[in-house]
Amino acid sequence: MADGSLALTVAYDGIGFGGSQKQPGSRTVQEELEAALERLAGRAVPTTFAGRTDRGVHAIGQVVGCGDARPDLSPETLRKALNAALADDLAAVRIERKPAGFHARYDARWREYRYRVWSGIRQPAARGQVWQRSGLLDVAEMARAAERLVGERDVAALAGGGEGVPWSTRRDRPRGTTRRIVLCGCRAVPPWWGGTEGTLVEIRVAADGFLPRMVRTIAALVVEVGRGARPVDWVDEVLAGGDRRGGAGTAPAHGLTFWRVGYDDEVPDPE
Repeated sequence: MADGSLALTVAYDGIGFGGSQKQPGSRTVQEELEAALERLAGRAVPTTFAGRTDRGVHAIGQVVGCGDARPDLSPETLRKALNAALADDLAAVRIERKPAGFHARYDARWREYRYRVWSGIRQPAARGQVWQRSGLLDVAEMARAAERLVGERDVAALAGGGEGVPWSTRRDRPRGTTRRIVLCGCRAVPPWWGGTEGTLVEIRVAADGFLPRMVRTIAALVVEVGRGARPVDWVDEVLAGGDRRGGAGTAPAHGLTFWRVGYDDEVPDPE
């Protein structure tokens, strides 16, 4: 294998994928990407993803590391060649050369996800991209609830996949269920389809690590506050309980997008 590594910034529409990581009997981002890289390199090119996404979750800034498949090509030429071999719902938006030993996952300082909720008249154009709800949401209260999650804390109550219950073995691992949330906010953003009959709400979460379905659980939590079903300080109660069963459930996967990965001294953009 050639010296050096590649860092691919990858975007995909998650609706057509069973998730990011290879798994038997399901079309995945990793499987499709490695097949395209193998065609270009003439050999297998294993990949490592900065973060895992579930079935239906989208990405615009997933980072994938691999060996330098074609050191004879410029990054831009390689990007175009790779995209020509990929299906329309998956693309490399940038390719950078890195020193040997670069690891997309272990070198990451934080990852950012964004979850979008539409409160208003049903919008077919946004189907598969946002969680659509008919009731009104109080964005200011949602923002107050989200801010309470910032900091280093036990986030067991926000974990899905059987890892947020008291008897989960996740607690016995080196990091257990403690994570550092460096940014958690909520704001109204302009809907890309135009119109004013409703509100598009964006929930942003950046952390040094995530437990399964954690962002989707956070989204469900703040939506409960936003629709007036729970007070803001209910967030503190849920976290203190340390039990997934005391929360608000899990928001649908299709509203979630893997947004960005931070390396070195990068910090999440507050805007």
